[in-house]
Amino acid sequence: MSIEWRPDDSLSARNKKGQTKGALRASAALRKHKIRLGKGIITSRDRGMAAATHDLKRTGMPAGVESWQLPILFFGLHWYWTCFDAFTVVPVHSHDHDSLRVVVSGELKFGRKTLKPGDWMFVPAGQTYSVRTGSLKVCILYPHP
Repeated sequence: MSIEWRPDDSLSARNKKGQTKGALRASAALRKHKIRLGKGIITSRDRGMAAATHDLKRTGMPAGVESWQLPILFFGLHWYWTCFDAFTVVPVHSHDHDSLRVVVSGELKFGRKTLKPGDWMFVPAGQTYSVRTGSLKVCILYPHP
């Protein structure tokens, strides 16, 4: 199998201080929109959060796929919200790190398996795979180291 698309896994790259590119990116988006963490509960509905989330939209995704980095670091992981249009095929690809995908809505097809809300898939680093959707929009949540 040839790799047809290469995801950008660079957000886990660390600088000399040990900070990840993704953590710095999230901090910059929060700062830009005057959102302060550590002052109680925050939600996606808080003032400025929609703008921060907009700034954290990922580029270079396959056709029919939109993905956003959530503006938080939780358990040392970056978290992503990704949605696939109906009848989307994500080309064969791999990641530099282990991946866990949790289906939140819709149905994600992997080979002959159909993953529904609450189902998950673990993909080891370097393992090639492809997913596709059926007639429904699909949204997944996943951590990134």
